[in-house]
Amino acid sequence: MTFAYEHLVGLHYTPGSRDCFEILRDFFHDNGIVSMPSYARPEHFWEAGMDLYMDHYAENGFETFDGPARDYQIADVFLMAIKSRVANHAAIHLGDGRILHHYRDRLSEVCEYKGLWRNTTVAVLRHKSMKDYRPDVKPIDFSSLRPGSTANAGPA
Repeated sequence: MTFAYEHLVGLHYTPGSRDCFEILRDFFHDNGIVSMPSYARPEHFWEAGMDLYMDHYAENGFETFDGPARDYQIADVFLMAIKSRVANHAAIHLGDGRILHHYRDRLSEVCEYKGLWRNTTVAVLRHKSMKDYRPDVKPIDFSSLRPGSTANAGPA
């Protein structure tokens, strides 16, 4: 499975309509995983006592992932608390140490998952439909394992 996200890069930031939550919604909708509602929220929702991500992740089919970083999968969501007590920023894991996100007053971008982004991550979410997604696992052609099969034969 290949995920489309290039069309989400380079977008201008608009609080409440073109921000990190909306890029998350667009990514999952555009890739046919889940259609999430857009929740009304003030620009600095976390300062108004809202916990946007943690209050709504389960109802949208996400679960927390508590495994080691080596088990992160493409399309996992990293929730970050940047100068906040609650998660106020989100990014989508694209693999190879890269994330897609839309930080306040910047263009949406793909960047490395390090520094501020990694150091402020407070939760990792995985959509329940992605629990068994393993992009690095190739299907086995069991017929090639039968004795006499030439499919796996080495050089003669």
